[in-house]
Amino acid sequence: MQHILTRIAAKIKQADIDRQSSGRSCSEHTFDPDIYSEIVPRLPEDDVYDDVYRFIGHPDAMFPDGGGLTEKITKWQKPVDRLLWSDMRHTDHNTHITAKDIPTVLDEFGDSLKVLSLDCFDTLLWRKTATPGDVFAVLADTPIARRLGVTPHQRISAAARARRAKSLENGSREIDIGDIYRSFTSLSSEERELLAEAEIRTEMSVCFAFSPYVELIRLAHTRGIKIIVVSDTYLREDELRRLLARHLPADVMQSISTIYCSVDYGTSKSEALFQVIIEECGVPASQLLHIGDNDVADAQAPRKLGVRALHFLPFDREVADFLRLQHAASSLIVLDQAAPEAVILPCWSPFRPVFSAANLRPYTPETLIGYMSFGPALYAYARFLMDEVEALQRQGKRVKVFFLLRDAYLLSAACKAYARKPVGKLARIRKFHAIAASFKNRADIDYYISGIEPECDTLHAIAKQLLLPPEVTELLIRVAHQSGEPKTTFHQLLHDEDVLELILKNSSALRARLMRYISKELEVEEGDTIVFADIGFNGRTQEYLSRTFKEDFNIDILGRYVFASDEPHRAANSKALITSTWDNSTIVEQCCTVKEGPVVDYDFDGEPVIADIILSEKQYEKVANVQGECLRFIDDARTFFAKSSMTHDYSILQRAAHAALFRNAYMPVEAELEYFKEFQHDKFMGPDRKKTIYHLESAWKNVRCLPSPYRLGAYETRGLGLDFTFSGLVQRRFQLDLGPVDMNVRFSPLKVSIGSIHESKVLLLRAHHLHDGFFSIVLPYRSGTSVKMLFGEHYEWLQIANIQLFNNARSVCRNVSSSLELEEIDREGEIYRCLSQASVATIRPTDFQQFKTPHYYHVIFRPLISRHLTHRGGQASQ
Repeated sequence: MQHILTRIAAKIKQADIDRQSSGRSCSEHTFDPDIYSEIVPRLPEDDVYDDVYRFIGHPDAMFPDGGGLTEKITKWQKPVDRLLWSDMRHTDHNTHITAKDIPTVLDEFGDSLKVLSLDCFDTLLWRKTATPGDVFAVLADTPIARRLGVTPHQRISAAARARRAKSLENGSREIDIGDIYRSFTSLSSEERELLAEAEIRTEMSVCFAFSPYVELIRLAHTRGIKIIVVSDTYLREDELRRLLARHLPADVMQSISTIYCSVDYGTSKSEALFQVIIEECGVPASQLLHIGDNDVADAQAPRKLGVRALHFLPFDREVADFLRLQHAASSLIVLDQAAPEAVILPCWSPFRPVFSAANLRPYTPETLIGYMSFGPALYAYARFLMDEVEALQRQGKRVKVFFLLRDAYLLSAACKAYARKPVGKLARIRKFHAIAASFKNRADIDYYISGIEPECDTLHAIAKQLLLPPEVTELLIRVAHQSGEPKTTFHQLLHDEDVLELILKNSSALRARLMRYISKELEVEEGDTIVFADIGFNGRTQEYLSRTFKEDFNIDILGRYVFASDEPHRAANSKALITSTWDNSTIVEQCCTVKEGPVVDYDFDGEPVIADIILSEKQYEKVANVQGECLRFIDDARTFFAKSSMTHDYSILQRAAHAALFRNAYMPVEAELEYFKEFQHDKFMGPDRKKTIYHLESAWKNVRCLPSPYRLGAYETRGLGLDFTFSGLVQRRFQLDLGPVDMNVRFSPLKVSIGSIHESKVLLLRAHHLHDGFFSIVLPYRSGTSVKMLFGEHYEWLQIANIQLFNNARSVCRNVSSSLELEEIDREGEIYRCLSQASVATIRPTDFQQFKTPHYYHVIFRPLISRHLTHRGGQASQ
């Protein structure tokens, strides 16, 4: 390995020399989320699948004069909601167009136009659905999607992963519809093709042509103007042409000379697509007019090239807000429908007679958790697994069941109690080693990286998974952080020949050791059907072992889990007792685990190398008590049902199990919260190696920073109250686009002055209520500009909990609470007393650097005594 390390170090040294000679500096680059440990909570108005950090508020409402800093004080009849980075810039209102402007838009340009370019979706073609994402709900109701169980979430998730994979492959994020459905790894190629065709037909059924643009095309054609359509889309030209031909009149369709799709050119409108268009049209850029609904892609990007571009605004702010809330209401009406329109499912409770006959006194937390919650769930899982094994054996397969330690220990004991005999073997195979042993070529590495969610693993964790030595890891990460996009650069460095050689070499050695363990300890033979039993969720261990060893051993590998993900790229040949959109299995996992450390490697002979136990003895004592009660329930239930000659359909047991685990996750009682409050898990790959599962105390602090419980864990919200739990569930279930102003109309005023020595602007803003009397407001950071908060105008006493500077990646750059400059304000910790109406707190960024991307101040404060509540003489009002 030493010669590889030497070559890598030499390359990095040369890269440093090249960078210094070109005059580049690390300080020029933006912050990366990997550098900072604290992440700003994502506000609920953020679109879950949108990469942009958005805030509620219309830019024009802030600066009617276009955003220039002036000496005057702007007066408002109604305080605005918040101040944005974009408000600090000039906005040309003549570059916007509304529907009423479309008929006369060509007149403004006279005879200078030679080409009219139109965006497709939400400009020329509209959809009958409230949002583009609703199309996938329509798709999910088609026969092929219903048969295959494809959900809207799966379709969206598949596209996100396809873009990541394409970026790793060739640096582009442009994908076609085939790339999307290739992410459905559990489906056959024929099924994927059927789904792709179903999606195109679904688009045909929901789209319609927006008539003002239809008439604009006709008018442009009569004037001899060339018409083209330009779209950022995963549809190829022939597919988009097919869609347009379905909805446009024949004469209008014939008038369109060319259709440009981003996927066909491997670049988007905001990147280089308009350069291609200008070249192919053969006219000066100034003779081309483009109209579209995306401000960046359809307006700002083409204008930089000299193209005349208009940003199409289909609705004003009031209408857009109304439609957004109407869409949220459309998702929620299922909760308000009476029979028979509503889907009403029976609530099964097959274990009530067992509870009645059992001796449940004393009624301990272990009884509640083990006997009444996890016991029924694992009884149902044992029935599920045994039915699956019997079905496979009837097909003539030689089945071997492996319970994946450590989490599947209780599953093994539950199945033994249910079957009244041993079932399968305990297998010491971790997901980490299954992945690490799978790297046989560069494509295997890219496959692993494409499956990482953007907000997940750090660069150190990725390097550890790739079996890179620490010294190589530090070199690569140092280079990565010297670029503007550390993660992208890090992924590119992994393609270096020397780095690839090192990864593949180490993976091959681990693969050989793991293969010896599977052959020797587990006695796997050619032709076996292997069933992995585990708590599960994504089935990554099964997936990667199948990719690595299926052909080497000539075996079938299946997974049978308690929980399974609803993701499209879940492991093939897998089933589960419960399928869920999100994973809330951590508490269950810890109660099912065995008392031993994790496997850290295998020796030359394939013997597992076990690490030391780092979780507390007290936790394992509690786990043992829960497991004892769980097994007692399964034994009692088997005995009771046998004596009573009672049988239950599997579907009834499954529904009861789901209800039991759902209740434990989202509606735990006080005894359960107390029982689990110090529980930890040790699955982290970082230096600490363990993490407390939930923090009831920190939940109170978190809700002072969040306008809703959307981003809190289930146990945290339960500690605050069921109203928080249900609010979080509804928002997650329906992906509601609700912002702070929607959650709570209560606000508190705050006058702010933003400016430099030469110019300033004073605005009356409003901070939105969060929880427990705390309010939140977001203010823009700009180099050389101070922010004065005129607290004395409205408050005599207040508490300032936090003022943080963060970037677009929501990463906290620094806390500025302690560096405030105070004028006529006394301070004691977080408590501030404003001595007069002129009391001011100033954020003066004298030591801050210039950032390339927008940065913001997030201010959280709580009014204690308002100025209007006291008499001018200083006496408190009655």
